[in-house]
Amino acid sequence: MRASKFAASPLAFEDDPEAEAARLEKLREDDPIAWQDAINTSRALVDAVKENDIDDLRRVVANAEDGEFIQAFILQAFVMALKSSLLEITQQMVDWGVPLHSPQLSQALHLVCELVNRENFSNSWRIVKALTDGNTEGGLDINAPRQSDGWTPLCIASADACLPMAFKLLELKADPNVITRANETPLALAKRSRDDDTDEQKEARGIISNMLRSYGGQDTCKDALRMLRKTSQPAASKESQALKEEVVTVPTTTSTSHTRYRG
Repeated sequence: MRASKFAASPLAFEDDPEAEAARLEKLREDDPIAWQDAINTSRALVDAVKENDIDDLRRVVANAEDGEFIQAFILQAFVMALKSSLLEITQQMVDWGVPLHSPQLSQALHLVCELVNRENFSNSWRIVKALTDGNTEGGLDINAPRQSDGWTPLCIASADACLPMAFKLLELKADPNVITRANETPLALAKRSRDDDTDEQKEARGIISNMLRSYGGQDTCKDALRMLRKTSQPAASKESQALKEEVVTVPTTTSTSHTRYRG
């Protein structure tokens, strides 16, 4: 059973982290050569992603044996693919069963939206779709709030004035009326200019604002809550709903290292 699952989903996690650590420690004591093989195979996986070599990645996976891929290396390789906007590799790893619901990947969508730019946009939005489509274990929620500030991917695209990504997120059913922990909506974030906005971003803010309004987006949390009560459709995620019910005022610190979409 386990062997057949490995053949279908070689990057799926079979054990919890504690069980894997115990298994690897026992393997190191009982069979040091097999333990070293696992280390080498896992490192080869990371190296193939680092080199953006899909053929080598497939060779590594095809030659691997059950239990040779170590969870930390799988996560490292996958995050590396996300940060480099490697669409083909990301899609392949998702298809191979990368556990998208791992806590370490809870902000994968946010990461992709933070790093989008003119050059990688075509790959980035398709990566977002691949992550939400998911695999046999499920996909990521397009409306999942970031724990620190309650921002969803749409909040990031709106705040960064990334018009193409905001458009794609709305196409993928992103909620235009999520409420952050600072009681702000995507529309409010889109309207707030930044000192380093380019001329294109300044123009994009108006377009994004109008687009959000066309999807029912509201300026304030009170209006968003009123809209929620008026509609019979449930929120897209329990976490997003919880944030709407819990209107609190908490200072929000947003990373100033977000890569903006230029154009």
